[in-house]
Amino acid sequence: MILVVGGAFQGKKEFAKELAAGKKLQVVNFFHNQIQKLLEDGEDVRDYIDNLLKKTPDVIIVMDEVGAGVVPVERSDREYQETIGLAGQLLAREAAEVYRVICGIGVRIK
Repeated sequence: MILVVGGAFQGKKEFAKELAAGKKLQVVNFFHNQIQKLLEDGEDVRDYIDNLLKKTPDVIIVMDEVGAGVVPVERSDREYQETIGLAGQLLAREAAEVYRVICGIGVRIK
């Protein structure tokens, strides 16, 4: 699995597509939205990620970095931010490669 993270509208999807073309991997974009849906449905994020990695190891996961901004006032928004951060940590730990994309430039951090 390869993880691609970065801020909104920084070129993550395009970068992931370039990686996928060379390695013939599937791209899962907007992973942070899937995490938000899990929260809304009361699902366990750790179990979801474990199952995803077991079933789909040859994948590039693309997600927004959401923890570098202002801490939200609303509890639900803070929970979302914290859970996205946790998901990123879990994915990065298991990933073969991790990239952070800024201004369309991907920098390998693992």
